[in-house]
Amino acid sequence: MSAHPLKIGDIKCAVLHEGESDLIADNLAARYPGVTPGQIDAALAGQKPSGSLNLPYINSGGKHIIADVGFGAAGRPSAGGTEAALKSLNLAPAEIDIVYLTHFHGDHIAGLADDAGQLAFPNASYMTTQAEWDEWTARWSASDAPQDQKTLDLFTSLQDRFSFASPGDEIAPGLSVVDLKGHTLGHSGLLIESGGERLLHVVDLLHQPFQFANTDWHFSFDSDAELAVETRRRVLQQCADEEILTLFYHMPFPGLGKVSGENDVYRWNPIA
Repeated sequence: MSAHPLKIGDIKCAVLHEGESDLIADNLAARYPGVTPGQIDAALAGQKPSGSLNLPYINSGGKHIIADVGFGAAGRPSAGGTEAALKSLNLAPAEIDIVYLTHFHGDHIAGLADDAGQLAFPNASYMTTQAEWDEWTARWSASDAPQDQKTLDLFTSLQDRFSFASPGDEIAPGLSVVDLKGHTLGHSGLLIESGGERLLHVVDLLHQPFQFANTDWHFSFDSDAELAVETRRRVLQQCADEEILTLFYHMPFPGLGKVSGENDVYRWNPIA
């Protein structure tokens, strides 16, 4: 199934299966500084690492909204499923009104345009946090890597179509921005609220199920490792305390479930 429809109160939503990232268990230890291969093996307990790419779609206030775009059709063989997932909902990419970018890592933004520069969502406006824009445009500007320069050129060309939101801002009825900074300096999620129901999209709060029980294992791509750990613990405890339905970008599709536990040791309880 390429899309998992659901409703939060009166708000129609879905999780779109963009695809899978290419994760090799033997290389996972390199992604978690200070963690040994033996610790990774023990934490996996014979399970394959998770690599799903789960994009939320929200229909609110007459707007079709998605958060992030994944690798896109040109990204890699295991990804590029967003268009098919939208089609299963009887939607075309041209109908997307708002693309909210939670952060600017490649597996969240590479699908914005193809190699020829054609936009995947040609009629959309774009939103992110100012901190995210500032961090990555500065990084790309200082880089000599051709891909970084290409990405900078794309974002510069789209600058007039971007607006910036802050944590707490409501970007559509029942849809507000949540502060998740640490993984990147402007990393943010989305909270959907309607009819007494809530869904919290926590994006890259963590990347593997074993981080629920090892909250201090930070990811090698974290911009601020200490802050990422602090944010992870704070938000996981909130999810557990409030028993809130939670969406993770990288948990097995559809990435929906609830968090339980306390004292920095948590469990992931996916929906059936």
